[in-house]
Amino acid sequence: MPHPISQHLFGLVVMLIFTGAPALLVAGEAGRLKAQKPPPAKEDPGPWLLAGREGECVPLSILSRKGPEYSDIQTPHQLAEKLRAAGHEAEIKEFNAGTRPAVEVRAPSAGLDVMFVKKDLCDKAPPPAEKK
Repeated sequence: MPHPISQHLFGLVVMLIFTGAPALLVAGEAGRLKAQKPPPAKEDPGPWLLAGREGECVPLSILSRKGPEYSDIQTPHQLAEKLRAAGHEAEIKEFNAGTRPAVEVRAPSAGLDVMFVKKDLCDKAPPPAEKK
């Protein structure tokens, strides 16, 4: 006949296994889900527009006037890469000071000098000019 303590000990071990196993499975699942997340993007993929001559915003599709190879441009960095791939020297300047941050892409050899602005900034009215 088995000792009574060993029966209680066996029951305690079985109970711990059954109550602890679901917690371990959930913890393992959470760790696996965290590992599957993609790394954060280097550049914010937000929608860009071009700054027009009179302060209005113009869609990027206007770049296709320079050639069909510019019709799929979505960001200033894509435009610079496309220009460099075509053999042009492209310069990128980021303007973060002020109320409307912007990114300028210049490639004089391609006859291109454009200013990119975020769409959400185009919807806002510019601040009033300061009086001196």
